[in-house]
Amino acid sequence: MPSLALTDALLAAVALWMGVNRQLPVALRLAGAIFSAAAVLGVLRFSGVYPLPTWHQFASMLAAVCAFPLLAVAVVFPDALATRTTRFAWIFMCLMAVLGVLVVAAGQKRLLADALALVSVLAVLLTLARSGHWSGAAGAALVLLGLLVFALKLPLGDVLQPGDWLHIGMAAGLLLLARLDLWPALRSTPQQFSAPLPN
Repeated sequence: MPSLALTDALLAAVALWMGVNRQLPVALRLAGAIFSAAAVLGVLRFSGVYPLPTWHQFASMLAAVCAFPLLAVAVVFPDALATRTTRFAWIFMCLMAVLGVLVVAAGQKRLLADALALVSVLAVLLTLARSGHWSGAAGAALVLLGLLVFALKLPLGDVLQPGDWLHIGMAAGLLLLARLDLWPALRSTPQQFSAPLPN
């Protein structure tokens, strides 16, 4: 099986776990669902089981214009309605999807999608670094590295392709980002127990 199918399967597993993790905010789970859909289509395409290059490219475009901005909103604005509520997260996603279809798909301007993904990851990285969430910042840095290697088609070895580095960087980065204690549902609030006073 080609390496791209294997690394996309890794990304699909991590993104799917993120998408079904009820402890995470809605925006992050929605981003995970979009990433996992694109990665599953990538597995089908690169393995040759059911090659759908057009569908995979479309899902990857949606990931760039929807999932990455959702990720940025969840981290930069952890208490926003688009982060916490299903309704507003879906509204934000639909607006970004319409933008993607109109500008990227119709206009064939893939550069905008790539730039939107890059700006979103940079916003996540800077926000987490400034607040001292170093593990999350490291995760954002891994995603950023994967994006840059893929965009610049940097040759980093004979075994793995630039797309493999994108998949691996995103899988590792998303795993670190999903383990942040940035959102109220994930914060461990110690409960205090007091012994009953004797009568």
